[in-house]
Amino acid sequence: MRILLILLALAPLALAQGVVKGVTEAEVAALLKEAGIPYERTEPGRFRLEMAGLDKVWLSLEYCQGSSCGVLLLAAGFTLEEPPALEDLNLWNGEALLSRAYLDEEGAAWVESDLDLTGGVSREAVKVFLQTFAQETLPDFMEFIGFKP
Repeated sequence: MRILLILLALAPLALAQGVVKGVTEAEVAALLKEAGIPYERTEPGRFRLEMAGLDKVWLSLEYCQGSSCGVLLLAAGFTLEEPPALEDLNLWNGEALLSRAYLDEEGAAWVESDLDLTGGVSREAVKVFLQTFAQETLPDFMEFIGFKP
């Protein structure tokens, strides 16, 4: 609910500052810098971020047409001695807003969130997306699976 209120509050800002329908790597780097998120570009279309006490959170640019990309995907993986049960991850997926969780082939638990820019969002909405993942999604998921950074 809190996220919805934040997004509704930002709607007037979107009209005031123009609409983003895609981003380049340089624009993503500028947004990360503005948001105060430490990052490193690891390969084309992929950044390693530091968030919520973690030093390996991944930001991928997806749905690219030329140098402009229409989807941002945030992801973080967690290796635990005992992987969470699929039933628990299904519970997360049924109750959590704006994210999804799964186990990879090696048993690491992942949480992801994506933002579709193609319909148009404000730069501030992109920063809120990044901050929400760092300040809410990651801490909540780490607590949910019993991970301590």
